[in-house]
Amino acid sequence: MGKAGLRVIYRADSFIEAQLIVGLLESEGVAARTGGSELMDEFGASQRLLGPTEVIIKNEDLELATELVAAWRDGHGEAPPHEAPPEGGAPPS
Repeated sequence: MGKAGLRVIYRADSFIEAQLIVGLLESEGVAARTGGSELMDEFGASQRLLGPTEVIIKNEDLELATELVAAWRDGHGEAPPHEAPPEGGAPPS
């Protein structure tokens, strides 16, 4: 998945939670990945363990992915602060 045409759909509290969301999306035919998943060095590995992790999808999958994440969040009592920024909003660095 290249960088063009991608967006953050969810910010998980941990890498494990992000991987659950990626698995859910992929099981429904939505290509997804976690931010930083392409980093293979020690720094990249440690960053995945430390904190929030973004789940990234293609723009064309936005509608279905939004529905799937919302249904998952409703079933797990997640609060809205994990939502991605609105269209045109920049993710925090």
